Amino acid sequence: MSRRRKHPLAAFVLWLGVSLACSLLALALVLLGTYDHGDQLDNAHRAGMVLGQQLCQGFRAEAERAPSPAARRQKGLL
Repeated sequence: MSRRRKHPLAAFVLWLGVSLACSLLALALVLLGTYDHGDQLDNAHRAGMVLGQQLCQGFRAEAERAPSPAARRQKGLL
């Protein structure tokens, strides 16, 4: 009966796997903790949109200000 030998890097790969799993769990916990700031972020975004609308009151878009190009007379097929 021969004893089965382990690969020399088996313990290292196992350690890397456990470390990766712990890191992903920590990342998930951090992301779940920051989820509560959604309302505050939405309120800040809405306030910025209102301020932007107030700043742009009476502003005409570039397309409205620019004169329309003169109609060209077609010559030939193209």
